Amino acid sequence: MNSLIDIDPDKATDNLALLTHLHPHCACIVGKVLAPTCHEVAGWVGPARPTVDLGRSQIARIRSKRPRENILTPEDVTSMSDRSDPLGPRSEIYPVADYDLLIPDTDDIIDTVRLELVNLKEAADKQDSGPKWFEASLQFAIDGVSWPLHLTFDVSFINAWPCSDGPHPLFFDYVFTTRKVDEIVNILDWGKPNSRERSVRSALASGSKSPEFEPIPGRDDAERVLVVEAFGNRDNEVLARAWCSHWGLSAVVADIGRTW
Repeated sequence: MNSLIDIDPDKATDNLALLTHLHPHCACIVGKVLAPTCHEVAGWVGPARPTVDLGRSQIARIRSKRPRENILTPEDVTSMSDRSDPLGPRSEIYPVADYDLLIPDTDDIIDTVRLELVNLKEAADKQDSGPKWFEASLQFAIDGVSWPLHLTFDVSFINAWPCSDGPHPLFFDYVFTTRKVDEIVNILDWGKPNSRERSVRSALASGSKSPEFEPIPGRDDAERVLVVEAFGNRDNEVLARAWCSHWGLSAVVADIGRTW
């Protein structure tokens, strides 16, 4: 795709030649986050919501960090089959009471999330030759309140493999927490020992703009999974992806119409 645009006679695309072989593709975290509201062709995502921070044909290189690393041990690899077995540990009997059939409430769809702005701020330090570096953030309106999220980490989003004959029961020993998409902005730094969740109830009671923080139950469990219900409006999934980039967490994305 870069080669096709590079030979385009339109002068507006000349700056792509400045990317050179050191930047063979133009994928960035902005495209990954905005993808649910766009179409994708050959790795290119668009058309996307415009930003007033760029000209119509201007190129921006997005500054981002590597996502937080999860340490994979040899034991994790050798025990992966057992830990991933949907039936749980091997046994002579499998009691029905050991399994839960988890079905999302698709009648209670969040429709109070809207993407307001795509912000690109030119990096303050010295720029090298070629397209300029920018730091990206998105601003959302959630039930009438604006929430900015910085796209700090270049995280990955992996599509879950479609299944058949779902939904499927889940073994009770799998540890997870479920949140509606409009609630995740209250979860701070998921997966770290000092992670906290805003206590919305105490904030409303006190009328304070800086609510108290309460520990997330089981926060020291590194294998705890956060399940975000982001179906419905496409901006819901964009919010979930932006939150992941803000905190440096990669995610598996499942379409509940095809994967249960």
